[in-house]
Amino acid sequence: MSDQPEQPTGQFQPLEPDATPVQPDVRSGAPAPKGKRNPVVIGLSVLAGVLAIALIVVIGLLVVGPGGTPAADSTRTPSATATAGSTPAPTTTDAAETPAAPVRPTECTQLFPAGYIESLTADGFLALNPEWSLPELATDFFGSNDSALVAVISSNTDRLNCALVKASGGGDVGITTNVLSIDAATQASVIARMNEAGFTCSEETGGTMCFTEVSEDAGTYGERHFVRDGTWIATSWSNTTISGWTQAIVSTLFPA
Repeated sequence: MSDQPEQPTGQFQPLEPDATPVQPDVRSGAPAPKGKRNPVVIGLSVLAGVLAIALIVVIGLLVVGPGGTPAADSTRTPSATATAGSTPAPTTTDAAETPAAPVRPTECTQLFPAGYIESLTADGFLALNPEWSLPELATDFFGSNDSALVAVISSNTDRLNCALVKASGGGDVGITTNVLSIDAATQASVIARMNEAGFTCSEETGGTMCFTEVSEDAGTYGERHFVRDGTWIATSWSNTTISGWTQAIVSTLFPA
């Protein structure tokens, strides 16, 4: 035997790789090898996700509103729209500050309870607004003898004039009443004038009652006034013993 190693015979040829890649055997449960993901694809996917979340947030804000409350337009309740010429209803506060004036009667008999005038004229001596008094009723019969108060009464042509005087005419006997509407400033000035002139004034029946009486050799005469909520009842009398006249009118205009 020779000590030299045995030389291979023929030409050595390296093994060629198979042209077809070996597929992983999925039957054995072995995981398939993971390929590398493209960074561009990953970036686009992330950007798309961010945009989607931003879009959802924007839509939520539009629908719900920034404070977690529904947006004004999404749950708006239609409100009443004032039409041209409409008048707002008075509030309770307004009504309390400006009480409604009573409805003033158009006839003197309507100022008194039933039977009251009849009881005063039954004997025929006195009459309510007799024929002879009508021409002078609006110009000469005033519920006051105070010149300042007469000026206010005479300037108000929209007043009810009532005179219980002698049926036969003339004489210094009778009672005269004017019922008129005045504004708040006039009401205040009338009350101030009566206090200044020495009338006795007090709060009564929700208004102000003032009176005065004078006795002289020629007889007794006086005045009684009631002012409330823009209504003035002005009464003057001479040489009569009638009582309760003004109070009866007040009860009619301002029932309890």
